[in-house]
Amino acid sequence: MRQGSAGLDALSGHTLARKAGKLRRDFGEQRAREVLARIGAQLMRTWVEQYERGDERGAIADLIAIFREQGGAKLAPLQESNETVVLELAPCGSGGRLERQGLPEKHPDWYGGWSDGVSSFCQICKACQGALNEAVGFDAWTTQKGPQGACRLSFAKNASRNQALFDEAERTTIVQTRLEQARTNLASGDIDVESLLAGQRKDWKPWHDFGVVCLEYFYAVAIEMGGPDYLDEVLSQTYEPAFNAGFPRYAAMSDDELVREIARTWNYHCADFTIEEEEDRFVFRLDPCGSGGRLFRGEMWRDMFHYGEPLSPIMPDPHNINFNRTCAPTYCTHCAASNRAQLSGGSSETHPLFFVIDGHAQMKPGEACRQFSYKKRAAREKVDPALLRQIGLSNPKLGAG
Repeated sequence: MRQGSAGLDALSGHTLARKAGKLRRDFGEQRAREVLARIGAQLMRTWVEQYERGDERGAIADLIAIFREQGGAKLAPLQESNETVVLELAPCGSGGRLERQGLPEKHPDWYGGWSDGVSSFCQICKACQGALNEAVGFDAWTTQKGPQGACRLSFAKNASRNQALFDEAERTTIVQTRLEQARTNLASGDIDVESLLAGQRKDWKPWHDFGVVCLEYFYAVAIEMGGPDYLDEVLSQTYEPAFNAGFPRYAAMSDDELVREIARTWNYHCADFTIEEEEDRFVFRLDPCGSGGRLFRGEMWRDMFHYGEPLSPIMPDPHNINFNRTCAPTYCTHCAASNRAQLSGGSSETHPLFFVIDGHAQMKPGEACRQFSYKKRAAREKVDPALLRQIGLSNPKLGAG
């Protein structure tokens, strides 16, 4: 169960880091930091409101939840004094995990190369800290990086100074996922863990939704800085390589294995869906999709996102990267990019059609989206031509535009 979100988690981490890296590559470090500061300010907006209400405990707890739900993270029990709450990550499951993989050294243009030595993903985290601290008027959240992806998060108390925010038991349970708590209970002989497992697939929503909203903000600034063509370029360089890395794995699956794997993916993508089988494909009806659909409906964790707010634009004009729609939700452009990656390839052996989106199914909030997983023997030339026209292609077998 803990591995259910692993693929999505890894994809999110890589694409976010590469987007920060691309900003620095294309516009220089100073401009990139300015843009990251804007993204951080919008991401931290609801936390600023929470601090202003005096709810320091709730704000700190939800920041901890983001790191708790990251794959591969190891969190020590909280340490609390009259002045601070400290969380030790050894390692952090996002930027720290990428650092443990050596990516800032192997690919500095994308994952490293910043003048302060902080890696690309961690620049996003630093931008969030800076935005929060500036807005609330004190250093509410700071970090100190350690070796091998370790990081110490310190949350300063202000209104709650000299008060205990978490009791002794909470300092341990708040850093554990519900699945980890269930395992602990089982190890001690307590088999009554049903309540800890119910709805477990959506437990990682704090990190899932935070990452999704952050991605949308990157898409928004790409449009600001270079229009839809630049967003297209950003996606082709920062999202498609990570998406394409899964092609060999999906191409090797049987039809039964494929439909189960895609169902598991949607399950942990916080989607609600049904599946129908057709002669040449499986049809997933997403009501809603766990990312673009929930963004479109304004149903994200902590009420973090609504189209029309800063960095949350609807694209007014048609473009291949938004399925050639008017009034298209910006986040869904990455699905057009993944369609292009699959449909422009030469064969199902190298470019399997495992995750094709109907970009015109969800035309307004509240409508369901559709995704198709084609069977191994499906004829590529019989793919619905409308799906090709949505992304400016004509021939799925040859990838001709």
